[in-house]
Amino acid sequence: MNKTTFTEDLENNQLIAVRRFNASVEKVWKAWSDPDILCHWWAPQPYTCKIDFMEFKVGGHWIYNMIGPEGDIHRGRMDFLEMQEFKSITAEDYFCNEKGEKAGEIPPMQLTVTFEEEGSSTIVTSITTFASAEALKQMAEMGAVEGWELAMNQLEGLLN
Repeated sequence: MNKTTFTEDLENNQLIAVRRFNASVEKVWKAWSDPDILCHWWAPQPYTCKIDFMEFKVGGHWIYNMIGPEGDIHRGRMDFLEMQEFKSITAEDYFCNEKGEKAGEIPPMQLTVTFEEEGSSTIVTSITTFASAEALKQMAEMGAVEGWELAMNQLEGLLN
């Protein structure tokens, strides 16, 4: 199993994650864009994912719930700002309430994900840019790196 490489760029308030998947770029892209597949890997176990709404296009958005084993719900929303099919997705990601409105103390983050085909593999690089070093630190303390690694492992399991 591949591992994700994480880099904290404190100067730019970024968390960078790089992972190689032994799957075509089309298959990896579909795992990010198809809600029926996305929900099977997005929430790190033992959490589950439920999608309230998803319109995967520039100007569209995605509202999701990560549901914990005790029934706790963490709602998120991603507004899709830019995308190039099989190449990249840029979105604003934030915690939201049940109406999809920004909520919570953590400011929105910008997520840019790139997909690079290399032979029969795909390299996925995600760059999360935080509003401040404090916001980056807060998310790190909440287990962002560990959660992302678990989600990437789940995605790899689905792709193989």
